[in-house]
Amino acid sequence: MQSLFYVSGFLYSLKTNQILLLQSYQEGEDCLCSILGGDSIDEEESVAAFQRIINKSLDINLKAKDIYPVYDYFHKTRNKLNYVFYAEVKSTKKFNDLERGRPSWLPFSEPLKLSFTPQTKQDVIVGERVINAKLRDIAAKELQEQEQNVPG
Repeated sequence: MQSLFYVSGFLYSLKTNQILLLQSYQEGEDCLCSILGGDSIDEEESVAAFQRIINKSLDINLKAKDIYPVYDYFHKTRNKLNYVFYAEVKSTKKFNDLERGRPSWLPFSEPLKLSFTPQTKQDVIVGERVINAKLRDIAAKELQEQEQNVPG
């Protein structure tokens, strides 16, 4: 039996190259950004937990094929393993405010200027690197296919 863990992550729009973050404002303080997340439930797989949390938070049914791992680590504050994911989505629809903040679509360059906890900032930076590596792989495959289709 797998022990309980935490999952977190964000949505990513390939079309606009933006990610969905939660922005929370507290009176007299700067905006603090976070990613979506929550605890697993008994015998739940990490991808299924991420799907459930996104569905519960944003009313979006993600397909497992659109969810990609970023990395995982032991979260000392939570005292449990944390799996970080991102999910590719086609649109950047607007979402209603959530209990934890306002979902906002931001380009990758913008979040680094905002306030995060150090761990959340690390999760976003690593997420961007994983996405960029995937995009480079896609571009390389497309170039290779084009070169193979050129009459010689």
